[in-house]
Amino acid sequence: MVTTAASIPAGSDGAAEPVDGRPGPPFGVGGPTTAAWREEALTRVTELGGLADWIEAVSVDGRKDQHKLLAAIRTQLERARITAACLDDPRRRHLLTRFKMSSGGSSVERTLGSLDAAEADLLRLAPPHYLCGLMPSLQAHVNRYLPKNDPRRIHLDDVVKRAKDPQSLGDTERGVVVAAYHAANSQRRREVLRLRSFRNVLLFAAVGLLVVAIALGILGSLRPHVIPLCFSPGKEVVCPTHSRIFVAEGVNKTDRAISATVSGWDIWVVEIIGLVAAGLASTFALRGIRGTSTPYSLPVALAVLKLSTGALTAVLGILLMRGAFIPGLSALDTSAQIIAWAIVFGYAQQLFTRMVDQQAQTVLADVGGRGAAGERQPAGQAG
Repeated sequence: MVTTAASIPAGSDGAAEPVDGRPGPPFGVGGPTTAAWREEALTRVTELGGLADWIEAVSVDGRKDQHKLLAAIRTQLERARITAACLDDPRRRHLLTRFKMSSGGSSVERTLGSLDAAEADLLRLAPPHYLCGLMPSLQAHVNRYLPKNDPRRIHLDDVVKRAKDPQSLGDTERGVVVAAYHAANSQRRREVLRLRSFRNVLLFAAVGLLVVAIALGILGSLRPHVIPLCFSPGKEVVCPTHSRIFVAEGVNKTDRAISATVSGWDIWVVEIIGLVAAGLASTFALRGIRGTSTPYSLPVALAVLKLSTGALTAVLGILLMRGAFIPGLSALDTSAQIIAWAIVFGYAQQLFTRMVDQQAQTVLADVGGRGAAGERQPAGQAG
């Protein structure tokens, strides 16, 4: 039995420890798990386990097929409980293994799939009066995730219209309900998988850009004259950290003066300023993205991507100005002006990541059911 203390290892995910040789209360509460979605799954397991006990008591007769289906339901619930409580693999304690499982989404998919399978099987066994009362909730769930022209959704709507009393729900109508509910759950899980994949892409891109930014900083520290972020207005060389006056004329002499003035901290300073400006921009960009109840935090991945991008755009923007790519802004006079433009270019990463923000809003809308149900807003108005 899934919901009794006898079937739950003591102290693992909610069962009480024995006291003086006596078993603890049947629904003891232990320490919390590592994530909110796991707690929600464990609560759902307990709820469905109690529902299975009630259905067995009120509607299951001596038919062998019904008892086999109840055994399959309890197997699915136990599988979901073990996965959600992190009891199925001791290697989960290792950080690398936990990272692989989080990026792959195997724990979430197994838990959600097991719970959905148990719920669908419970609908096959539920008494007609219970199923009849559940119809509005089932219809709302199906309408949320299936398109309006989906035949399963259309067929379910017909069943709901004809379900005036419990006696009108025969085996055929019950099969329609179970099929539509199963399809909606499958669509929801697919959208969660899309969200996980999109989050992983953002994180990998952010990490890649961060590695490039760190490599530029290290190169600037080891060989600062290779990528100088300095300007030479008049007889003065201006770099992000300090400046120097020189008297000699000529291009080669100017280059030597820049090489003598440039510092190994120049690129680091510009990157840090760009990162701070990108952080400020991300706070404004995330104002239109609502929090998500899914196991994958997409807004956090977006923020990390913006920070890495801001550090690089600050450096690249200063290099473009130094190369006279922007007419009239090729000779900054002070270090403060260089820092100011680093802020501008760091904040300007929003121009490159705006499309990513819009796609993130679309993906979150799909997980919420609006996109799947044909109610997706235009990309510029999502969120």
